[in-house]
Amino acid sequence: MPRFILFMRGNADSESGRAPTPEEVGQMAAYNVNLASAGILLGGEGILPSSRDAHRVTFSSDTVSKPPSISTGPFPANELISGFWIIRVKDAEEAVTWAQKCPIKQDGAMIEIRRIADIADIEGAMAQGN
Repeated sequence: MPRFILFMRGNADSESGRAPTPEEVGQMAAYNVNLASAGILLGGEGILPSSRDAHRVTFSSDTVSKPPSISTGPFPANELISGFWIIRVKDAEEAVTWAQKCPIKQDGAMIEIRRIADIADIEGAMAQGN
């Protein structure tokens, strides 16, 4: 079965550093228990605001004269994620169904769903490199 990563996209609230309320923590914990009880949760974490120890390393194709550059947070909220889950489900439709069950109650909050590459997805590229 394929794996999907559900990114909770960052926003002004997640970047504010506001601690979740006990009710929000309880609702998210219940959601995580449901994912685990269904046997699909492989991992997941919340991520601190980009004002706390966030860095970006930007690369160039010319690594000799342009070494990677480093920038530090905070970064624009619309470019960030504030948490993630990794789940193993039968298809993207099931991943969407689980994302819709997330107890987020905030206008404009967004979960981005992406399929994780498996070895079968890159075997052709690996064979060409040999």
